[in-house]
Amino acid sequence: MSGHRALAFGLALATLLLNFVIAHVLASVKGPLILIPGLLDFIQTWNRGVSFSLFWQDGDKGRYVLIAVLAAAVLFVAVLAWRAANLFQAAGYGLVVGGALGNLADRSLNGAVFDYLFLHLGPAPLFVFNFPDVAITLGVLLLLADTVKATRVPIPDS
Repeated sequence: MSGHRALAFGLALATLLLNFVIAHVLASVKGPLILIPGLLDFIQTWNRGVSFSLFWQDGDKGRYVLIAVLAAAVLFVAVLAWRAANLFQAAGYGLVVGGALGNLADRSLNGAVFDYLFLHLGPAPLFVFNFPDVAITLGVLLLLADTVKATRVPIPDS
């Protein structure tokens, strides 16, 4: 296995395993906790939709559709990870795959995704998320950084 592939799939596996550890530990925490006053709290909630609770599903049929779509997306990104041309791409795709697998496992095993970090600006709520969402976001940022790096046009000398 090439170094890029090992990095991508190593990050995906580490992200997935870390998600299980974090979720297991946090499941026993009672009540909401203030982590950063006015910005970040710990709460426990189950998201039966996707990002921002879009496509909320209470029934099994909808849940199975979400699982199928997410599984297809994971497979697609895993192929991109396999074909990664550099370390930025490999790390980015690996984090996206690991985060998506964490959310897929939650949805498959529990019927919903366990979210526990509540971001807000004082009294204004923003969104609730979890560790896999952080991994996905970091992965996308790495992929964007790689794209920007690859498309920079050199400034000609005067």
